[in-house]
Amino acid sequence: MRYYVAVEKIADIDVLGDEATQLRVTRWSQTTLAVGVLVSAVTALLTGMDGGALMTAPWWIAVVVASIVALPVHELVHGAAFALLCPGCKVSFGAKDAFLYTRTDGALTTRGRMVAVLAAPAVVVTAALAAAAAAAGMPTLAVLLAVLHLSGCAGDLLMAREILRTPGCTHVRDTESGVELLRGTSAPRD
Repeated sequence: MRYYVAVEKIADIDVLGDEATQLRVTRWSQTTLAVGVLVSAVTALLTGMDGGALMTAPWWIAVVVASIVALPVHELVHGAAFALLCPGCKVSFGAKDAFLYTRTDGALTTRGRMVAVLAAPAVVVTAALAAAAAAAGMPTLAVLLAVLHLSGCAGDLLMAREILRTPGCTHVRDTESGVELLRGTSAPRD
């Protein structure tokens, strides 16, 4: 016997149109950035400013270039995670205002899979940036790049948190402006 999942919408997270959600994302981002800059400053003091490299133009160029390159890579990681964890969904990419985004035209997946899709760039891209800088012997750069990227992941991480905190949420649907949290029930299919 085959089963299907009937879903009921229990909440909506609109990161593009809801001002309260946008304010929360901004606060998360600013807090991450503030704490991270403090940790970066302590790291700089402990490492002698990355052996003096922090005071050079190439060090700051590396910050800018890595941060810019991380933006499309972040979205590609979302796309790869969707392709892996939501087989059959149509993944596309776009830009609106100053934001790049990945969309799946209403793809429906389980709560855990959507959390993994949302968190994937925060883990993968942040780790890659930090590892590359650390391998170059620049721990302050590693911390700063990680912090800059994580501060940009605030919307994704806020959605993942809300998905995990919502009682009864079993499935999530990607929308043009965020996600819908759903309660699913299995039923036999004739």
